[in-house]
Amino acid sequence: SSRRRMPFAAFVVAGAVALGGCTGESEPDPSPSTGSASATSSESPSVTPSPSPSVTASGPEIPPSAREQTEAGAEAFVRFFFDQVNTAWTEPRAGLISALGDVGCRFCAKSESDAAALITNGQRYESDPVKLGSLTVLILGEGDDQTLVRTELTQNEVDVLDRAGVVVRTDQKKQVTLTTGLTWQGGQWRVFDVE
Repeated sequence: SSRRRMPFAAFVVAGAVALGGCTGESEPDPSPSTGSASATSSESPSVTPSPSPSVTASGPEIPPSAREQTEAGAEAFVRFFFDQVNTAWTEPRAGLISALGDVGCRFCAKSESDAAALITNGQRYESDPVKLGSLTVLILGEGDDQTLVRTELTQNEVDVLDRAGVVVRTDQKKQVTLTTGLTWQGGQWRVFDVE
């Protein structure tokens, strides 16, 4: 709904410029160049809070700290999400990112497409492509309203290797500030988009 998108658009003006360095074509790109891919919908069952880790039908385990609709829960989920991006690109492994994103999340679709391209091309990141710094909840949404988290991260200088371990490209180190939009759906966080 437009109600959910309005606050996100208002806060991402500076972040959108930073994301261009993360996924744009005019600056170093931490992900492999691929053709367009459509996002896949992955509905997860409702998860009730409990001390044990959450396991969705098609996705990664979500730690208990990232399953609360609080500021601390939102921050923990953003950290978990970017850990999954790192895993998806270093192993590489498909399905981790899309399992945590909203159906319309462009960043999730691009990141998932990049993981698939790494798999197809027999490539992987030698080490984590991103490292999170500080996170700040700008807006904590109620119900299905969007929660916005300012996300400071470092795009690490890291090599992308082929099957033989030969370097095919190196991402350059840079600092990026993004806004990660979350929604609360079916008792869990989902990434709405990252800009």
